[in-house]
Amino acid sequence: MSFQSYGFLGLVAVSLCLYYAVPSRMRLWVLLAANAAFFLWADAVSGIWLLFSILSTWGCALVAERLKSPRAKRLLVVSCLILNFGILAVFRYFPVWETLINRTFGHGLAVVRLDVARRMNLAAPIGISFYTLQAAGYLLDTASGKYRAQKHLGRYAAFVSFFPNLSSGPIERGEHFLPQLREALTKKRRELFDYDRFVQGLIGILLGLFMKLVIADRAAVLVDHLFGMYEDGNSFTMLMAALFYSVQLYCDFASYSCIAAGVARLFCFELIPNFRQPYFAAGFSDFWRRWHISLSSWLRDYLYIPLGGNRKGRFRKYANLLVVFLASGLWHGGAPTFLVWGLLHGLLLVAEDFWHFVWGKCRKGRPLPFRSLLRAAGSCLTFSAVTCLWIVFRSETLPMAWVCLKNLFTRWQGFAFAKEFLYAMGLNRTEFWIAVVAALLLFILDLVSERTKEEPFLWIYRSPFPLRWGICLILLVSTFIFGRYGTGYDAAGFIYLNF
Repeated sequence: MSFQSYGFLGLVAVSLCLYYAVPSRMRLWVLLAANAAFFLWADAVSGIWLLFSILSTWGCALVAERLKSPRAKRLLVVSCLILNFGILAVFRYFPVWETLINRTFGHGLAVVRLDVARRMNLAAPIGISFYTLQAAGYLLDTASGKYRAQKHLGRYAAFVSFFPNLSSGPIERGEHFLPQLREALTKKRRELFDYDRFVQGLIGILLGLFMKLVIADRAAVLVDHLFGMYEDGNSFTMLMAALFYSVQLYCDFASYSCIAAGVARLFCFELIPNFRQPYFAAGFSDFWRRWHISLSSWLRDYLYIPLGGNRKGRFRKYANLLVVFLASGLWHGGAPTFLVWGLLHGLLLVAEDFWHFVWGKCRKGRPLPFRSLLRAAGSCLTFSAVTCLWIVFRSETLPMAWVCLKNLFTRWQGFAFAKEFLYAMGLNRTEFWIAVVAALLLFILDLVSERTKEEPFLWIYRSPFPLRWGICLILLVSTFIFGRYGTGYDAAGFIYLNF
């Protein structure tokens, strides 16, 4: 069920009415029913795997908490994690395994076995990459004694299956969400409704729909066209493809997180922020503190730090960084392009850290001259490198990525035909400028949010009354007029639903 569908809006409306109408003891059942309706509407068969993840991690956490032997506890937790991540691996990497088996053994017995697997509906369940990490994080936290295991199965199920962030995150933490859930389920009806939080949620939903329907889906038309003709592309076309894909991916994924945060606030919950103006980052480590924050922080807390982090020397630190970003690439999919993309990001972080180490030795504590200018240069360099790596991320194969990058840097033919060429790439003149103007409006909003250190929809809400409702009116009118308008437009699904 897509966030931009009428079915989803209807589910939210009905669930909200029931959520605020029923007594507090029934509120949990309304949440669970809404979660189940969302998931079963999208993919009924996949609900089995979500239920298995919930039951296995909930039961394991309770048993592990009672075990006195550290070795037995470790064995139980590791076994549960292997089982859950094993299921994730089977579903997420089945296409890659299919290709590998067929290349290794030919197209005989392997194909027969894979046909049987297809009949079993071996397709990745919606949200499995996200709720597996969420449940695993909870299990590791409770096993380490960070907080007590949740004894109430219904509350734990509501935490793992909360429908706004089920499909594409953010990846919640038990220590952040479960106390909110406990508070929401015990408040009286007259105490539950929070006007400020409710309006913030509506603004978040509106901003997310604007980013998705006006910018991301419109940019997708140009991106798909340009990457579809990558072999004949030149420097200008590949530059446009990379820039527009950077905009598309950010607006697509950030819009989902924004809508999810907005819907959660309607139910009196606050989700972990997932983006913080990532393209303003002044370095690669700064970028990963701003982009997909819930995933990068999960990998930091549950992989990088347990591997030793930066506590065991510089070489070990760099090895840990490479492992973490290879894992990040693998989390996105088993295709070689994702692994190379993750490895390249890891290498850039290693190079950046080594540069800071050397530069710090040379400066010897002296203040840095031209600080603002150097930060601006760092932001430009970071954005350029990240944009180039998005080409690898977007490419279907490594040869395709190589051709795209080669054409970007070696086939410069000037701007003589740029205007006519752009308008023939699936977007006419009006469509192109709608996308550009909308992206500029979002850039201004992000710039203000960067200065105020607030999420964009929260800054809009806290603005003076005329400015607040003026922005909301612009977003609303733009979404209604331009959101379902244009040559070749289609309400595409969110990109990160594929992960």
